Amino acid sequence: MKTFWKVFTVSFISFVILFSGVFWSFNNFMKEDDSDNLPVVVVDDGNEEVKEEEMDELLKLVKKSNRVNFILLGLEGPRSDMMMFVSFDPENKELAAISIPRDTYLVREGYNAADQKKINAAYGAHGATGVKSVVSSLLFDVPVDYYVTVTYKGVAAIVDSIGGVPVHIPKTMEYDDPYSKPPLHVYFPPGDRVLTGSESIGFLRYRQPNKGSGALDRNGDLGRIEAQQEFMKSALDKVLGPKLPNAVASAFRHVKTDVDLDDAMKLAKDAIGLKMDSIEITKIPGEADYKYGGSYYFHNPRETKNLLIDIYSDEDTATEQKTTEDEK
Repeated sequence: MKTFWKVFTVSFISFVILFSGVFWSFNNFMKEDDSDNLPVVVVDDGNEEVKEEEMDELLKLVKKSNRVNFILLGLEGPRSDMMMFVSFDPENKELAAISIPRDTYLVREGYNAADQKKINAAYGAHGATGVKSVVSSLLFDVPVDYYVTVTYKGVAAIVDSIGGVPVHIPKTMEYDDPYSKPPLHVYFPPGDRVLTGSESIGFLRYRQPNKGSGALDRNGDLGRIEAQQEFMKSALDKVLGPKLPNAVASAFRHVKTDVDLDDAMKLAKDAIGLKMDSIEITKIPGEADYKYGGSYYFHNPRETKNLLIDIYSDEDTATEQKTTEDEK
């Protein structure tokens, strides 16, 4: 689903530019209720801890950076089905994003059940404001300035507004979840088809087949994320074309965010000139494992630190190159 959220990010910023007149009521109805129960994260991830002295380089880069960071949350009921840290460099017109698997292991004080140690449980307990705190803790206190949340209904609206998304289905997809609210039924025969908004929800949520069906198996959430990239690349051509205004207008109706009016308008101005080839998306380094009584995704702190250094160093390099060009 990584590429969809890339599209959504660009669409959200584009909407600010194209439809800035509606922002008179931005601060009243676009925010979620702030949580009074903010999380306390316990350092217990099963990985070797990064020593404080090793953090100096990252901390120095963050301190002198002008990046604006926010968290994108795709919601499914009380849990976040998608979580992505997005870092926008307004000076160099670049976006870097890190997808965080929903099963990422993270311990919060007072939440000791196995399912509560998955990062997607933080939203239900602490709201979007609490998720900002959780993600910042996961990323060595790199600041998270804002949140943006969207539901699957918003995804469906976007797909319908652009006239559907063409996909190729290599093998029958068949899955039923009667306990989902509403119940989830997914069935697609192999072949080429154009998915509607409602069909896209099933396609995007599909992870495994019904037992004994012999249908396509995406091997869990990580495989689902990879498979959905092809779907979203197909959507890019439509979303970034003439139908962009309708797509972003539909998306905006399903968005909640704590970006204030003044910050939104500044973001809009800074985003002018942002191009798709200036957007890089990756996944937080780590691996899935069964441990501590549950199936989790364990991030690798040292590799995560290096990834963040790369993101902030790219900003430094781009600024130096721009300065050199201006001096010529």
